[in-house]
Amino acid sequence: MTEALTITTSPRDDHQLDITIQLGPERTEQALHRAAKLVAKRAKIPGFRPGKAPYATVLRLFGQKALLGEIVDDLGQEVFKEALEQEKIDTYGQASLKDVQTDPVSFKLVVPLRPSVELGDYRSLRLAAPEIKVEEADVEAALELARGNRMTWQVVERAAEIGDTVVVDIVGTVDETPIMDNHDWELVLRAESGWLPGFDEAFVGMSAEEERSFTLTYPEDSASRYKGQQVNFQTTLKSVKARVLPEADDEFARSLGDFADVADWRAKTTARLTDERTAEAEREFENSAVKALVEQAAITYPPSALDDAVHEMLHDTERQIGQAGYKLDDYLRLQGMTTEQYAEKLRPAAEQRLKGRLVLSKLAEQEQIVVAPEETQAELDRMVSQGEDEARTKTLRDVFGSPAGLTLIEADLRTKKTMQRLRAIVTGQDSELVPDVAPASDVEPVAESAS
Repeated sequence: MTEALTITTSPRDDHQLDITIQLGPERTEQALHRAAKLVAKRAKIPGFRPGKAPYATVLRLFGQKALLGEIVDDLGQEVFKEALEQEKIDTYGQASLKDVQTDPVSFKLVVPLRPSVELGDYRSLRLAAPEIKVEEADVEAALELARGNRMTWQVVERAAEIGDTVVVDIVGTVDETPIMDNHDWELVLRAESGWLPGFDEAFVGMSAEEERSFTLTYPEDSASRYKGQQVNFQTTLKSVKARVLPEADDEFARSLGDFADVADWRAKTTARLTDERTAEAEREFENSAVKALVEQAAITYPPSALDDAVHEMLHDTERQIGQAGYKLDDYLRLQGMTTEQYAEKLRPAAEQRLKGRLVLSKLAEQEQIVVAPEETQAELDRMVSQGEDEARTKTLRDVFGSPAGLTLIEADLRTKKTMQRLRAIVTGQDSELVPDVAPASDVEPVAESAS
């Protein structure tokens, strides 16, 4: 019997497959008859009612190539699906059609393959668990920051120092050309940060009602048109203001929020800093664990998988920019970049995200991590309980209670459980690891990124 399809495959270096599908004579004849029926219904063929012209007549009038052109898209999809099933090819996304021939009928395609991951001896990975410490100095620094945020300025009867604010009248000239003439100008004195080298320092030591003249030189590398020239200043200091910090007493602590006294503020601040540092340390630890898992794994994926990851990050940026009231194109224009340039800039981070997802998905498979329906339902109930009002609660339940929403919740929980297992592995704390299972060749990426 003549073969209906002849399939030739050839692996590529980029985790894709070249595939050629050629129709046998019998299958080609069937396709031509199908096409002829379609053409006979649509075309006006002299001597025949629509759809009644015989196959031989239609073939003679239109030719094999034209007839096949009528059904090439449907035929291509049909035989491509058959070829995938026959050859047991697991694809990732859409294939690219490279060439179609009509004599004999053949289709040449490039097929992206599903990503493949081999984790290696991941159970030998070891990382030190983060140690979280909040010292007394950290609490003191937080207290000083709180005092600084409530700082006021107060006129003082002393000479000016760095850190003070001075109120001055000042005239500046270059070769008798005025370049500034300010009255009651308030200037915060900062060491080595003035608009001219030595400018702020020139006011140090001056007292109220004191006059002073001084000369400075614009640096040679200055962008000013006066670079390299001297500028003469005539100043009169009106007043000096110093920073006044509130006393760190119980009254101040109560003004900061729900605190009984300074001791209560210190205790709650210690707990808050501990929570913040713990969360940050855990994020960094998880990233390190995933990075270690990636580094020892053998990961292959088609270019389209990385393209998808880049497009996802572009969409994330677009959504974030949109929340601020901007369009992505306008934002990128301000950065001096096109969308294509920005996408290229995202590629390394997108690759890191993709690899992280792939290894976590493979780890979940190898460790047989599953999420029970009752776990998903409990998480849905928790999310819905956070609704601020009845309308918000209903919206949350409608969105996340749908099949798609429950799938997202399940994927998120699976990722979290996988990260917990990875943490236990790399710290040597998991004493009940399941036996190794035979690795699968394909990977279904998990929903959340570890980056």
